[in-house]
Amino acid sequence: MMCYNAFVQTLTLRCTLKPTPEQAAALEETVRRFAEGCNHALRVAKEHGEFRRFRLHHLVYNDLRSMGLSANLAVQAIARVGRKKGSRAKFYQPTSCTFDARTLSLRGESVSLTTVSGRMVIPMRLGNYQRGLLARAKSVQGGVLTRGPKGKWYIHLSLRVETPEPPTGGGKVVGVDLGQKALATLSTGVQFSGGSLKGKRLHYLKKRAEVRGKLDRPFERTRGVKRLWARLTGREARFVNHTLHTLARRIVDGLEPGDTLAIEDLTGLRGRTTKRGSTERHLHHLWPYARFRSLLEYKAALKGVRVVAVDPRHTSQGCPRCGHTARENRRSQALFRCTACGFQHNADWVAATNIAQRAGSMGVGRSKPARILRVSSVHRPPLESPRL
Repeated sequence: MMCYNAFVQTLTLRCTLKPTPEQAAALEETVRRFAEGCNHALRVAKEHGEFRRFRLHHLVYNDLRSMGLSANLAVQAIARVGRKKGSRAKFYQPTSCTFDARTLSLRGESVSLTTVSGRMVIPMRLGNYQRGLLARAKSVQGGVLTRGPKGKWYIHLSLRVETPEPPTGGGKVVGVDLGQKALATLSTGVQFSGGSLKGKRLHYLKKRAEVRGKLDRPFERTRGVKRLWARLTGREARFVNHTLHTLARRIVDGLEPGDTLAIEDLTGLRGRTTKRGSTERHLHHLWPYARFRSLLEYKAALKGVRVVAVDPRHTSQGCPRCGHTARENRRSQALFRCTACGFQHNADWVAATNIAQRAGSMGVGRSKPARILRVSSVHRPPLESPRL
């Protein structure tokens, strides 16, 4: 078995709770008092213009204790207000409560929480993924108790997980080109379509426009319309998050420990690029590059795979065969044809291959362009390079 060094990263794991009716009532009362404590601390902080946690602690700690919060919950309420500077926090809804390592601990497949009714051990509903991650965790740093829209209770555990340091040498480099028509194209020839994500976001855009019109008319601004607006926002966010998690997992599953995943450094992308048309601008500004990169990085780290970011300039205009770079090489959104050597292929695959080659030139591994020219999810005959 190969042995190599490891480092620790902090991950959040959501688990469903299965409280009894008495425990559920205690959780609801705890969350309610925690929100009241946060709102009281927020009022005092605004009155005194003091959001520094140490000084705010001396102003409101005794008040929060008299409101029924334990010492640690009072400290967590002050910390939540202290992290929200100025007027960015207006009011806290009774939907969550923060616990630290002293007020939360694990008891097998149950979690022990400090509530306003005392310490309670509440069973969790775990799947294989949760069990595997909990088994790898070195420690539990705390968590956040939340209540879902249908009354279910969840605990978001903050875990310190030991992840292996990728072994040096011998791994392959795989480039990833990100986009909207194709969410991700790998230099190995695999492509993940973005049609479902794009279509769903456009559906929610149209639906929100209809609801927004009702909200703008006072006689139609009912409580049900306001709730529909909130539900639409939550549904879209959950769909996008699930899609990105699934995509990142499928990419990482195709790699081995010691491999390198090369991506483009797209920091500041929206400020450097523009899109024509309201629909394209909407999708362009909603594409969560940073979120997807963070998912790739932590999932790859758990498997011992490196993630490196390379300069994205001209990755779709350079020829991976002869190195000739020109804007004319990119004939269309999908077609690349080199004006120097005549090499022709799918433009996204060319970009992914150039990204892999740049990462290989940085000394992070060996990089070889894919020999198979077929792109799996492109519903048209594959483009072929001219015979030499």
